[in-house]
Amino acid sequence: MTQQNSNGTVRIFSARACAAPLEKAAKLFEEQTNIHVEISVCSRHCAQPVAEEATGETGGDDFLLEIADAGIHDLAIAGAEYLLDDGEVRGIVQRHQRRTIAYRRSAIIVPAGNPKNIRSVEDIAKPGVRIGVSVIDCLKGLWEDISGRLGLLDKIRRNICYYANGCIAIIEAVATDEIDAAFAWSAFQHLEPERIEIIEMPKEQQVLRGTGVGLLSFAKKTEAAKQFMDFLTSPEAREFYKEYGWVITEN
Repeated sequence: MTQQNSNGTVRIFSARACAAPLEKAAKLFEEQTNIHVEISVCSRHCAQPVAEEATGETGGDDFLLEIADAGIHDLAIAGAEYLLDDGEVRGIVQRHQRRTIAYRRSAIIVPAGNPKNIRSVEDIAKPGVRIGVSVIDCLKGLWEDISGRLGLLDKIRRNICYYANGCIAIIEAVATDEIDAAFAWSAFQHLEPERIEIIEMPKEQQVLRGTGVGLLSFAKKTEAAKQFMDFLTSPEAREFYKEYGWVITEN
């Protein structure tokens, strides 16, 4: 990237589980452009660092509500593209001002040591396996996407015993052995490397969801924000995402 002399601050709101590679990319961008990137991560139900079961009080869209309530950010990074779709419809994200940075690959997460010896989706469809799913944010509906193509909806549904408010709550429920398994992303390994294990799925069973960045309707540093959006899709920025387990598709 060409060295710039401009100063300023770009404010970006990020899903918590997407923050680690973003922080590294932002540091490199600052070094190259002298534009400061200030990162906020979601702090409501979707990011509670404890196992939190859904109560129905969140409305299912805390990520967008928190962005809208703050009204101070230029960009938002979501763990699934449908969240940015919702943002566009609701006037929070500007239409046609989005980039897909990288993808996360579906996997099964289990407690460290894998006490139920789970090796496949078919294993978690067996009677007596406690499954958790998220009803908001990046994991919403993932269990259906995977189970549906395998014809296992009824068997998987019978084992769902925990409905979580977001991915962090799901990870914590697995890590504390409150549930035996959950559908998640392979990139979650870096969040709790000592307390969870990743069970990879065959390629034909995997679901990929995009981690995207969108320009917000109340953005103040529009040009600098667009510059950072473009940087996030550059090969050098995407290397940070690969480091944390994201998938880069060349097309």
